[in-house]
Amino acid sequence: MTDCYFCEILKGKVKAHKIYEDENTVVIAHPEPAVPGHLLIFPKTHHTIFELMPDSEAEHLFNLANKMSMAVFEALHAKGTNMIVQNGAAAGQEIPHFAMHIIPRNENDGLELLWEPRQLNEEEMSTVELKLKEGCKNIGKIPVPEKKAEAKKTEAKEEKKEPGKAEKKRENYLIKQLERMP
Repeated sequence: MTDCYFCEILKGKVKAHKIYEDENTVVIAHPEPAVPGHLLIFPKTHHTIFELMPDSEAEHLFNLANKMSMAVFEALHAKGTNMIVQNGAAAGQEIPHFAMHIIPRNENDGLELLWEPRQLNEEEMSTVELKLKEGCKNIGKIPVPEKKAEAKKTEAKEEKKEPGKAEKKRENYLIKQLERMP
């Protein structure tokens, strides 16, 4: 990936105030913070949006986000944190590399992240509910990377029952992921 701000940081081509780094993830002080202590957490592997990140990396990143939030509470005496993911251009994502913001919060800090609630009628709410339930039907049916051996055994059993079924499920999942890419 070229012209990715976060990848340029990882290559050492862009200066950043690194707060934490491990083999998978980097935490930097946001170069244009909403408030002092505003952090960005991002994976070292380039993933444009959250859905493209393997579950193991996402799990690691969110565990680290939890620890960084605790550090913000303790080190900066914050009274709260906002943890924000801008996932895709329509959500305000400006850099095509997944990142999470951790923003320290204090009373009267001047930062407003409020929105005007919308009132949906019963038909609109039912339509949204049905669409989301349909979209969630395959959650938990995709093998996670940590369980590759176990998943291969399951796929082999499915393959014996219906040849090509397991591979077709995986293909459909990958196609859906690609369709969501910005």
